[in-house]
Amino acid sequence: MKITTCNKNDIGINSYVLQHNNHAIVIDPNNYKEILKALGNDKLDYILLTHEHFDHIMAVDELRLKYDAQLISQKFTSENIQSSSKNLSKFSNIILDFMNKKLNSPISEITVKPANITFDDTYELFWQGYKFFFKHTPGHSAGSSCILVEDFLFAGDSLFESCETSLKGPGTKKKDYLNITMPYLNSLKDSIQVFAGHYNNFRLEDKLNAKEQAIKIFKNRCKYTNCFVNYKDFLNLIENCYFFVRENSIFILKKEEEFYRFYYFLSDYKAINDLNDFFQMHKKTIILEVASRKSLDKSLYNNIGFSPYKVYSRYSADKKSKKFEIIEFAKVQDIEDIKKMIDNTFDVLVDYVPSISDLNTLIGKEEIFIIKQDNEIAGIAIYEKKGAKDTYYLRLTCVHPDYRGRSIGYYLISGLPLENKRCTAWIDDDNKIAKKLDIGVGYKADGLKNYILILRQ
Repeated sequence: MKITTCNKNDIGINSYVLQHNNHAIVIDPNNYKEILKALGNDKLDYILLTHEHFDHIMAVDELRLKYDAQLISQKFTSENIQSSSKNLSKFSNIILDFMNKKLNSPISEITVKPANITFDDTYELFWQGYKFFFKHTPGHSAGSSCILVEDFLFAGDSLFESCETSLKGPGTKKKDYLNITMPYLNSLKDSIQVFAGHYNNFRLEDKLNAKEQAIKIFKNRCKYTNCFVNYKDFLNLIENCYFFVRENSIFILKKEEEFYRFYYFLSDYKAINDLNDFFQMHKKTIILEVASRKSLDKSLYNNIGFSPYKVYSRYSADKKSKKFEIIEFAKVQDIEDIKKMIDNTFDVLVDYVPSISDLNTLIGKEEIFIIKQDNEIAGIAIYEKKGAKDTYYLRLTCVHPDYRGRSIGYYLISGLPLENKRCTAWIDDDNKIAKKLDIGVGYKADGLKNYILILRQ
């Protein structure tokens, strides 16, 4: 049996054309012309619906008229397709605007004639030697159902690869989804391939057992990653972030205040594809960081929408710090002024700007240093102690604009840390002043670069 996905439409809905022995079945028809092209000279016998929403039924009556095909659906779907308010076409433009979908032309209200064959809970169709098993799977809508044929599940909007099913809005019932739909899905074989109403098809196990699969992939030590964390931190990441598993790869979006960070674990770089839907769901800027000693293949990331933003190089030094009496530990009462200066100096997208809570913690650990002039903060430096070897990470330094040119930056770089320890720092390749200052007190680039790319939405 040949399966063709038809999704050349503004809404991003997948219609499926199934063909065998010059006969065909269409599931959730949207774009009439595209489906006609896929059908070719085959005879369309049946149209199957996974649920009643307008984007899944737009070409039903045209196909019925041309081919005299039989329509099969769950009974609530059959009832609801006859009403523009229940199939939601009456509210289509409001819905699509909320989804950030831009259409070439508005969608008109539509109604569709009732199905020729309806069912309550289950139904079986035998066609060209194949058995189609229909199961009512309410939750996303009253009439939602899944269609199982061999090892393929046509799930409509009841299950997606990289996001959760919408259980908000008219006709949705979370209780039914949890008590009826999920137990059915969990009863199926892990190896089943799911063909969803939107986005990519996927393996059932990767979705239903995503956490277990992710842990397994992490423990097997993927060949490529941009996320270097221990097991405990990895668990925290997948517990608190958006993620999905595709075969042997993990894709993660971590929410920051104003943007997301994108992390991946891959066995092969070829896995970085078809991620646009995952990104677009979140409607915010996404930052991707890749640390490497080699030149970055930017085309790999351009293919998924990212463009170069900044490049940082890592520098290190075995410090023999000078002593300057004007350097002091920051106090809790300094936090407001410190936060204001940092926010006015650094790029929130790439500079890991500390929050008020972070600053409190760092002050408690005596890792924030300041220089005051005329009773106000003239300069700030954050040196974080890392690891058992007492190395330091120079997280940031900044000087108030009114005090630049007075050697404040020099004092903070050459006079810290207070102990003579090894220090590392990441410096923007375009920041010539910072590079000159750090190199002047003994920092040397070690060849590692952090390539930062951005996807603006």
